Amino acid sequence: MKRLVISALLSVFFVSSALADWSEDFDTNLATQGIEIAVQEAMKLGKSPSDIMQKTSENKELNPQNVLKALYCAGASGDDIKSAADSVGVSNLMVIAAFDKSVVECGIAVKDSQAYTPVAQQISFLPSPNPDPRAASSATL
Repeated sequence: MKRLVISALLSVFFVSSALADWSEDFDTNLATQGIEIAVQEAMKLGKSPSDIMQKTSENKELNPQNVLKALYCAGASGDDIKSAADSVGVSNLMVIAAFDKSVVECGIAVKDSQAYTPVAQQISFLPSPNPDPRAASSATL
């Protein structure tokens, strides 16, 4: 029983020190190199966009749009970024603005790395394209 308690205490100690290291490194990178580098380094350590958004939401001097833009530029998934923004109460308009800003500042590679999601629905009064060529009308035969 004594070994179990000691091993549990040691694992809590090591986990809390690892979390502190990430947090301290993030703050150092943020102060010295900016949000883009801080986000890139945090993601290299395996931190999720939600972790990063939670960390940066504590800092009232940071604009959430810049954090979101840095996440896009670092190659995070659009779905993960949206979930992270929702978790800290950032609006959809800010997420969209951050994406647009990331395309401008980080290049078209950001736009290409995001999953394609069709937004427009087919207009109901237009005929749908017929994928089966055998079903063509008799006028074209």
